[in-house]
Amino acid sequence: MSASITFTEKRPFAVESPLRVIEGSTVTLACTFWGAVTSPSATVYRRRANVTTTVMPTGSHTASGSVATLKPLTALVGGSRYIVSVVGTVSGSIWVKKLEIVCGRDEDEQ
Repeated sequence: MSASITFTEKRPFAVESPLRVIEGSTVTLACTFWGAVTSPSATVYRRRANVTTTVMPTGSHTASGSVATLKPLTALVGGSRYIVSVVGTVSGSIWVKKLEIVCGRDEDEQ
């Protein structure tokens, strides 16, 4: 699954936050900034603990124009909330933006 995320200069969280996914899904985030972005990186937190190496184990972050594409998110645990902290440089300034991900269980009802 691929998800397009929009960051604005004034809001700390993405416009699409929270993003809802189902456990077992693999999610690739394409994060659009308000200008050309370079040097993207991301850290993923669950219950304030850094779980980046568990949920983003392979790949690399890339940037093209105003879009930063993050390594795929995998192994998300149902019933959990994650905060993805995305760092990118826009117009020479380093910006930290966030996205909340709510991961549902596959047996959950609507």
